[in-house]
Amino acid sequence: MKFFSKGSFVFFALILLSLSIYSGCTKNDDDIIEFDKTYPLALAPDVEWGVVTEPYVGYKKDSDWTSPVTGHCRKGEIIQVLGKRQDESGEKWYYTEKGWLSEISVNIYSNRYKAQKVANELLSK
Repeated sequence: MKFFSKGSFVFFALILLSLSIYSGCTKNDDDIIEFDKTYPLALAPDVEWGVVTEPYVGYKKDSDWTSPVTGHCRKGEIIQVLGKRQDESGEKWYYTEKGWLSEISVNIYSNRYKAQKVANELLSK
């Protein structure tokens, strides 16, 4: 004698599956992510961010090593990339609000949060 028919077994299996999925969707207050709104472009898909990797770097007036220095930055500083250019030797240069930086002295990231994580790691060493 059969206790369950095939159709009722499938029906009960679907109900159990639904209940197990629903019970896994509880809200956990520890999982709430708060974003720092100080930098509204932090996650913009078309904005890149850089982290200075050298102990002391000079911003250049133009994307050339012979160009005059317009300012300075230090290891771990985060910069917003406003433009980029490749010189005749193939070296990439990144434009910021203070001037140009060579690819040798900066690592580029797709958002500010990644850059901040790397900067924190650099400064903790």
